[in-house]
Amino acid sequence: MLFSGFFPQIGLDETVALTNRLDEKASGNVDFYMTMVLSTALASLGLLQNSVPVVIGAMIVAPLMGPLVAAGLALVEADGQLFRKGVLVTCIGIVVGFCISLLFGFMKSRFEPTLEIEARGTPDLLDLGIAFFSGMTAAYALSRANVMNVIAGVAIAAALVPPLAVIGIAVGSGRYVIAGNATILLVTNVVAIILGAALVFRLMGVTASESTYGVRKGNWARRAVMILLLFSVLLVAPLFVSMLRSY
Repeated sequence: MLFSGFFPQIGLDETVALTNRLDEKASGNVDFYMTMVLSTALASLGLLQNSVPVVIGAMIVAPLMGPLVAAGLALVEADGQLFRKGVLVTCIGIVVGFCISLLFGFMKSRFEPTLEIEARGTPDLLDLGIAFFSGMTAAYALSRANVMNVIAGVAIAAALVPPLAVIGIAVGSGRYVIAGNATILLVTNVVAIILGAALVFRLMGVTASESTYGVRKGNWARRAVMILLLFSVLLVAPLFVSMLRSY
């Protein structure tokens, strides 16, 4: 594959270890949901107080990157079970985060949107690029033990929980335009991270086993990639319009 020569290749044993590691991150255990609750609460408070350090802290704590990268790996391996697991855990985590931030929106319904909130309410094409390269970086870091410590920085760059918190806060306070724009940003991040992660894993030599394709189970993975690419194309229009308005 083009550019694959620039990436270190993953052997079979490393692939198995990587799959097990990401399967654990996509498990949706009590630690995942507790950190989801706490990180969203932290992000909500930071957004309402316009506190950049608090929002950054919430990004580091947020656990959503794990299941998203797991979904990216599942696409390359044509592992339907891992893909469903990663997507389901991500969706449940988003619902949990939305409920928590919605409570903060109800409690402080008469607030003026802070700069931190407005920043998540005006996504553009640059955010799509940031999310895509964040997914690539996270996939590379999680597959290489010697650079795994950069994953916290990737979480800050991707910023998954802050737009989720903005959605709940904005809905709770009746600011639906901001909520809609933040939803576009969140969906952009989710789609681009999965695709970016899948690309890196493919460039690092991860493929589906021959037995998987032997029963034609690889077709769903190709369809899933096409659907995600279609979502990306559909997102380009509102992101481009938003970018033009900001200039």
